[in-house]
Amino acid sequence: MPIRPCPLALMSLFMTLATATACRESSTTAPSTGQLSVSMAGLPAGVKPMVTVSGPSSFRATVDSASTLMALPAGDFTIVPNDVTAGTVRYGGTPATQTVTVARDGVATATQILYGVTSTRLTVSVIGLPAGAPANVTITGPRGYSRTVSGSTQIDLLEPGTYTLTAADVAAGTSIYRAVTGTQQIGLSASLQSAVANVEYGAGLGTLRVNVTGLPFDVPALVDVTGPNGFARRITSSAVFGRLEAGTYTLAAAVVGSVLTTHTPTPARRTVVLTGSDTATAPVAYDSAPLQLSLQPFLGGLTQAVFLSAPPGDDRQFVVERGGRIKLVMNGAVQTTPFLDISSRVNNQGERGMLGMAWDPLYAANGWFYVFYVALNGNVVVERFGSTPGANVSGGAGTVVISIPHGGSEHHGGMVEFGPDGMLYLAPGDGACCGDPKNNAQNLGTLLGKVLRIDVRTLPYRIPADNPFIAQGGALPEIWAFGLRSPWRFSFDRPTGTLYIGDVGQDAREEVNAVAAQTSGINYGWPYTEGTACYNPAVNCTVGRTLTLPVLDYSHADGCSVIGGYVYRGSAIPELAGHYLYADFCRGWVRSFQLNNGRATELRSWNGISLPFSNSFGRDGAGELYLISSSRISRIVRTVR
Repeated sequence: MPIRPCPLALMSLFMTLATATACRESSTTAPSTGQLSVSMAGLPAGVKPMVTVSGPSSFRATVDSASTLMALPAGDFTIVPNDVTAGTVRYGGTPATQTVTVARDGVATATQILYGVTSTRLTVSVIGLPAGAPANVTITGPRGYSRTVSGSTQIDLLEPGTYTLTAADVAAGTSIYRAVTGTQQIGLSASLQSAVANVEYGAGLGTLRVNVTGLPFDVPALVDVTGPNGFARRITSSAVFGRLEAGTYTLAAAVVGSVLTTHTPTPARRTVVLTGSDTATAPVAYDSAPLQLSLQPFLGGLTQAVFLSAPPGDDRQFVVERGGRIKLVMNGAVQTTPFLDISSRVNNQGERGMLGMAWDPLYAANGWFYVFYVALNGNVVVERFGSTPGANVSGGAGTVVISIPHGGSEHHGGMVEFGPDGMLYLAPGDGACCGDPKNNAQNLGTLLGKVLRIDVRTLPYRIPADNPFIAQGGALPEIWAFGLRSPWRFSFDRPTGTLYIGDVGQDAREEVNAVAAQTSGINYGWPYTEGTACYNPAVNCTVGRTLTLPVLDYSHADGCSVIGGYVYRGSAIPELAGHYLYADFCRGWVRSFQLNNGRATELRSWNGISLPFSNSFGRDGAGELYLISSSRISRIVRTVR
């Protein structure tokens, strides 16, 4: 409390002294002040809370972020979080109210306020009415809520509770359309997700029951039901359709998949005739069998093809030929003019050549793409080219991103790809055969035998601040991982954030590595190890060393050169989703595994696929996979039984 000044009017000496004494006592006994900390959590970025704090002496404040209130009078303070609306969602805080005592010269802390979603949303889906015919659906709910909609609608910011939907008859032309379920109730809980209430109309009296059997409980069917007057529905499980008009209804069931298992419907297609007020039943039985894969011819007549790629969502394919050309494929036909031709600058002798390409993450806006090749002087080069996004000929001049002295005739690597972090990765091999005679793979002073990571959003490229060897004397800052022999093909699985590397072995073993993409500084072991076996030294090669061994390897009794592939993320073979495919150059087989807790599981050999001297996998804009040999490319497809 403020200190009031003493009166200065003329008084007796005694009264003056007494008054002065009283002023000194007021100064030493005035109430002290305290502090109160209030914090919040749970709101999306950019959404501010709103918390009211009230207390003694009519104190009142509203805070919109974690705060410490200063100079508070001693006493009890009440803290109430107010609801916050952001777009179509309402958030409320817990505890809804709390009282905190602030002592003189004390620091009090309120229980943290946790915000959560307190609203719900409902999507009303109206189907079955002729075009232009409005529905008449009334939705009622808590606290007298009432709204009538005339078509499919999403309603936001609803209070959780039970809602009733009542659909009135609709006259359209000469027909009366009635809802299959005239009145329905739906319980809504607080959620960001919208609940769906289907209001289905019909002008007939027939009923069709579709019974789907034979599928595991967690695998949806795919059945299209069509009929008179544009009737069209897609179902994923057994369903009943009411108020159907008389006529012929067709059921078309598609093959569906679960983990490495194909489910085939019987029959795949059937018709049902409804007359009057009939009730008909149509069974759809699924039969399950292990997934089988095969190769579908895609393209022939190529010259030293080594790679296939496409920007995400693009229905074209781009084929890299080792001689220095990228050929464009549209609707299965190679275009006459190459997308890019730098053959005059590419060394195509032995294992050299143009070996890979990658699309900038912002290709749709900037038109940039990157190629990996061996230059005439033997250097490993990554060069960026500009183009008009979607153009069929690049037309842009190139800019060298990085040029790495190599000098050898083998082990150049060949892959360049952007990681989930937007950085560009490449993996030059160790530079020479045999046994890495210059010890390049373990030498952090050379870029050979490594995985490199650079930032190419501007050129010259920059070193990402979290690269592992920036501060290590004698180490090159581009290095992300080391200890590789000939990492011909690597790939990222974006949904899981895993980096897979197929590293070609020496005389005995081939290996596939799989690690979290964000894990840096890994030593993959070469030449101490070849696969999981010791190479140099022949025994005790891991003693005193921290090495990351492959998740899978195989001996040369089973092949000669691993071809790293991709984790399947396409849509045509859903039963293969999440499985990594790899191949062997000599034997031509294709195998797969699924990574679980750092272990290769679900190992599978695909006997329906055999392409000796396949040198690479390819992936198109839809995520479908291809197997490539020097002169032809095949698409990996599900075997039709």
